[in-house]
Formats: sequence, structure tokens, C-alpha cells
Amino acid sequence: MACAGFLLLTLAVLNSIGSSQSEAFVKIHCKTQNVGQCEQESRLDCVIHYVEDIEDIEDVEIVVVIWRKEGVEEPVLKYTHGELTSLPGYSFAEPSWNNKNVNVSLLIHKTAVKDEGDYTCYVSTDSGYNTNHTRLNVTAKYGVPTIQPQPQDIDLNTDGSLTCRSTGYPKGRLSWFDKDNKPWLEQPEVEVLTTESGLFILSSTLNIQRGSAFSQYTCKVFNARGDEEAEKSFISGGSSQSHAESLHHIRASVEIHCKTQNVGQCDQESRLDCVIHYVEDLEDAEIVAIIWWKEGVEEPVLKYTHGELTSLPGYSFAEPSWNNKNVNVSLLIHKTAVKDEGDYTCDVSTDSGDNKNQTRLNVTGEL
Repeated sequence: MACAGFLLLTLAVLNSIGSSQSEAFVKIHCKTQNVGQCEQESRLDCVIHYVEDIEDIEDVEIVVVIWRKEGVEEPVLKYTHGELTSLPGYSFAEPSWNNKNVNVSLLIHKTAVKDEGDYTCYVSTDSGYNTNHTRLNVTAKYGVPTIQPQPQDIDLNTDGSLTCRSTGYPKGRLSWFDKDNKPWLEQPEVEVLTTESGLFILSSTLNIQRGSAFSQYTCKVFNARGDEEAEKSFISGGSSQSHAESLHHIRASVEIHCKTQNVGQCDQESRLDCVIHYVEDLEDAEIVAIIWWKEGVEEPVLKYTHGELTSLPGYSFAEPSWNNKNVNVSLLIHKTAVKDEGDYTCDVSTDSGDNKNQTRLNVTGEL
């Protein structure tokens, strides 16, 4: 009986050693945090690394890749022995992925609030297996607020109220300011509702008493980090004017939607996602100039003007075949370093208008 127990113990130890060695040959390096923008593509970056002890690394084949999202029973993507299945809206980030491609990153085609959460990537090869985790945080930029007066013709001599609303994600806040841009002393409570898609509708109602009314009221919306995203002003007498409308009129035709936060992994590629949106039907619009600036760097990291493209080493458009009608003006950093962390500005000029937006890159080290 003692011999049998010793035999079982020996087999368990050998099995443990074999499992440890199997995992030691294969490592999956993933970004720990990823930020996705609603309605845009999101990438969860994971790359397989083989240790040098493996002979003929080029011949190693991937047998299984399984991507799981916490809280979802079935895998969002599954590759087993040549067969690939996935839930709608998910795919490998590499369009021509095959079982020798070490980039097993996951692509979410149209990001929604429900995609936020923790993900697990499991990989099995003919030389070992491994698992790693990553997280996706989802944001949706808050739009220019709307202000609804009650009554409609409210003026300086009328009791009434102003209701400000804006939609985005994650939960932000609304604040009121007077004509001198000073915060309202007693900010009204902000009501938070949720849309079917998971976005937050912020609503704030400011009560106004006759005789104490100002000529102008401004409602500002701030995101979850406390940064102002948009504002709108109401002028007593029934008219309202958005902050964007008070800028140069030509900007009204062009908007730039950027991810507010991006996470880059040292020594890997990083994308700063920005896409141009034309608010009117401008199918023939052409881009005249694009300038990407990094805070603290004197010259542009990328500059396109009238057909000529220049950039600092290691920077390019994320779209390899970019042209002056391509609205995806995302920036690609080829080999991310700590010095690349910081705030970036994308300044776009077209023959139908111009605008700019900002985004940030946070850099993490190797896991």
C-alpha cells in the first residue's frame, strides 16, 4: 500500500514538472489595460513569445486559441485545429491570421458598453501552452449638451427652469456657470439615466426666479476624469448657442473623434485612434493638412500638407495606404517607449472645414 502511495505521489510530481515546463516554453504578453471608444474598433493586444530553448521556433504551430470575456459563457473567439468560430463582432486583429502567426490580438469591430470588462487569452501550441489576462475600458465622448427652457419663451422677467442633458460613458457630471463663467454656487442635482446600449444620460435642471436671472447661462459636461468635453450656453430671451457655434463657422462641418485614452506596451506598436466625421453630406471633401503634435516636442511627430508627408522616426499613419480622402487619421507608433507617453493633438484641415482634438497615450512595461 505504501508503494502504491509513493507511485501516485511520483506521478503527480512528474505531471507537475511537465506542466511547468510546458508553460515555460510559451509566454503570452498582453497589454494590461486597453481603452475602446464606442462605435469604433477596439484591439486587445496579445502576442506569443517562444523561449529560445525551443528548437526550430519557426516550425512551432498554434493548435488552440480561446478568447473569453468574464461573464460570458461561451468563448468570444475560438480556434481549434484549423477551425475558427467567434461571436458576432469579434475576430482576430490580423486579417490574414494563421496558425504560425504569434499575434493573437482580438479585434472588436463596433465597440459597445457591454464589451467593457476582463478578457482571458488561452493559447496552446505543439510546444507548450499559456494564459494571460487583459482588460477593456470603454468610453463614449459626451456630446454638446442640449438646453430645454421651461417655459419656452423664458426671459429675465419670467420664473422658469433650464434642463441640460448630455449622453456619454462612463458616468460624468454636469455643471452650471453664469455669464462671467463662474460656477453656480448651488449646483442642482444631476439625474443619471441609462440607455438600452448602456450609455449614461446626464440631466440637470436649474430653476430661475424672475428678477434674479442672468442674461446667459452655460451648462458644461465633464467626463469621468473631470475633463471638460463640451458646453452649451442659453441666452435669456429664448435663444441658445453652443460653444462650438461660437468658434469659427467653418469648424461646424468637420469633427474629429479620438479615443480619450490609449494604452501602449513597451517595444510594441501603439495606435492613437482618431477618425474624421463630416457633419454634413460632404462625400467629395479632401484633407489638405494633418498635423500630429506631442506635448513637449517642438516639431510635429507627423505632418501631411498638400500631398507631402513627413514624420519623426518611428511614427506613421496607422492606415498603410492612407490618402487624402481617408477619414481614419490614426497615428501609429512603431516601437513604443516610455518617452512616447503623454498628450497628443491631432489638427486636421480640409477643403470643407478644420478642427482638432486631443488624446493621451499611457505606456506600460513588459509583463
